[in-house]
Amino acid sequence: MEIMHTMPFFIRPEYKEHDLKLMEACFVSLSYTADTYVVLYNQGCLSEQEIQELLKPYSLNVIILGEGQNVGIPKARQRCFEYIWENFPDVPYISEIHLDMIFPQNWHKPLLSYLEHTNEPMISPCIVTESGHLHPIDNQKPAVQLPEGKKLENMLLLLEEISEQFHSQEPHIGFIHPVIHRSSALRHIGGYDHRFLPGKQGYEDDSLLVGYSYYMGTQNSWRPKCLPTSWVYHATLAQRMTLGDRQEEFQKNLNGLFQQYGAYGLKELARLHGETSNGHFQSYFNSLVQGR
Repeated sequence: MEIMHTMPFFIRPEYKEHDLKLMEACFVSLSYTADTYVVLYNQGCLSEQEIQELLKPYSLNVIILGEGQNVGIPKARQRCFEYIWENFPDVPYISEIHLDMIFPQNWHKPLLSYLEHTNEPMISPCIVTESGHLHPIDNQKPAVQLPEGKKLENMLLLLEEISEQFHSQEPHIGFIHPVIHRSSALRHIGGYDHRFLPGKQGYEDDSLLVGYSYYMGTQNSWRPKCLPTSWVYHATLAQRMTLGDRQEEFQKNLNGLFQQYGAYGLKELARLHGETSNGHFQSYFNSLVQGR
């Protein structure tokens, strides 16, 4: 087995029908790739038995963790990682995927090939968002028109067309989900340290980016990359932004990120994200050193 996928599985009670449609498109598309293994962390609404019944139609190998409580993204992801490290230590790659994604067949293959031929700790595909924007390479151009109704087969055709148009072996600077990690590198930096990320969501990706920057060595000025040989649909924040306490949860994790990495961690994040002088992390860093 060359890769295992991880997913916090969160079905919102008030949006159950909508989320189940997202789930269906996601898992049908995943099933087009042979021998797909997914470690889910059940974050709520459905029982393990209900999830098992929902997933029966799909040709997937699924492991369900969690007790149906929303423990937050950092903790759910970390428990998936730790399960793989403990039970499948020889699997070389671990991905982070979401329910609101659509995957072409063998979407991961060019990404694994890239990791096998470089020393990069992680790599992302490029994505098409719900608004039709292409990330990270095409933010300034007019948005792509998505197929009416976003039917799965039409979305897969669109991804194929975009992949042919923008196909390149040259990676673009940027970080997005989904992401594939080299398991050994992810384990070396520890994954998500949820002792510093007590909020349910927010800034967990940034904690990994700083960890990888230190892992690669600051003299190398490493930055995350996306490879346009693979394209995935990601609605982006489709579920996160409906949670009422999200700003409070974001702030908890921002405070924890500062406790974990300090002011120079913020400065490093500004560099990793290519921020200008008034960017989010750069502004936070400036506010800390102003007048010193």
